[in-house]
Amino acid sequence: MNTKLPVPERLLAVAGDLFAREGYDAVSVRQITSRAKANLGAVTYHFGSKEALFHAVIDRMGTPFADRFVAIAAERGTPLDRITRIVTMVLTERNLPAPAMILRELATDRPLPPPLMQLMQRNLAAVAGLVREGQADGSIRAGDPSLLALSVMAQPFLMRIASRIPRDIAGVDRTDMETQRRLVKHVVTTIIRSLAS
Repeated sequence: MNTKLPVPERLLAVAGDLFAREGYDAVSVRQITSRAKANLGAVTYHFGSKEALFHAVIDRMGTPFADRFVAIAAERGTPLDRITRIVTMVLTERNLPAPAMILRELATDRPLPPPLMQLMQRNLAAVAGLVREGQADGSIRAGDPSLLALSVMAQPFLMRIASRIPRDIAGVDRTDMETQRRLVKHVVTTIIRSLAS
């Protein structure tokens, strides 16, 4: 750990790595502070609690991705073109924020952490807005925009968050660039056909 970094940065980096690999419940404040080379009270001093640090980690990891997501929705082009670009970005983004951590959170009985919920709601609202825009211009079929947006995001989200399913169950090797290209084309085609009027 680079001890030249400010303590809050070290805590965020270490906690992000530990939460992503082991999950919120399995990580102790002692583990975080020990690896961050900070005193035991540093989490409370800088963040208030382990939970607040967890929320800061989610925000730090997820906000740049959500910003790119929403920026694509605001670009020029037809609603279906922009949905295509969003789905492609979700499927090909190299730095997807901590898929294992997100999947663990979705699998727990506790409510989603507010920062994760806000980021997911922000992304869903962007797609629902594109669906409404497409319905208004006649390019997207009738239906509840929020439900259609959920359908749009479910397939690429599953492919990324549960990436072992395509690899281990279906034998889809996403590290092969040609296979990755075919997968993206397949998912985009399926989604666009399900939306088009």
